[in-house]
Amino acid sequence: MKKAEIQKFRIDIVCDERSALSLLMDRDGRVSRQGSGALPADDFAVVSEGDGSIFAALINALDERVFAHAGVYDHPDKSGQPITYSIAFLGEERAEEEPEVVLFEFRLGTETRDVGELMPYLDQFISKAVQATDGWYAAEKAQAGSEADQSDREE
Repeated sequence: MKKAEIQKFRIDIVCDERSALSLLMDRDGRVSRQGSGALPADDFAVVSEGDGSIFAALINALDERVFAHAGVYDHPDKSGQPITYSIAFLGEERAEEEPEVVLFEFRLGTETRDVGELMPYLDQFISKAVQATDGWYAAEKAQAGSEADQSDREE
C-alpha cells in the first residue's frame, strides 16, 4: 500500500477486554474517537467533521516501508494485563471490491518488555493521532458534561 492510497485508518487499544481507545479518521476529515488509550478506560465517544488536515499530516509522517511488516504479532510474554493494539489502514473502496487493508496487531501485556522496533514506531503514530485530537476530544467531553449538568438543573 502507498500512503496516497490510504483513505482511512482505525486505531484500537483493548486492555483486559475494555476499549481504552477507538479512533477512526478518514481523508475527508471525519473523526470518531472514544477514550485516550490510558487506563482506566474512558467511555466517552464523539464524532466530528474536520478538514482532513490532521489525517494528511499523520499519513505524511508515515514511512511506507512499514507496510511490508504488517501482520499479527502475538508476544509470548503477556506480563501485566493483556492488551491488544490494532492499527488498520484502509484503501479506496471500489465497486464490487473490498478495500485493501493493511493491519498491524500486537497482543502483549501492559508490563511486556522487549517488543522490538515495530511496536514503538507504531505507538508513536498512535500517540500523535491521540495528541492531534486531544483538544477537540476534551472540548467535546467538557461540552457534553456541561449540557448534562444543565439538563440535571432543569429537572
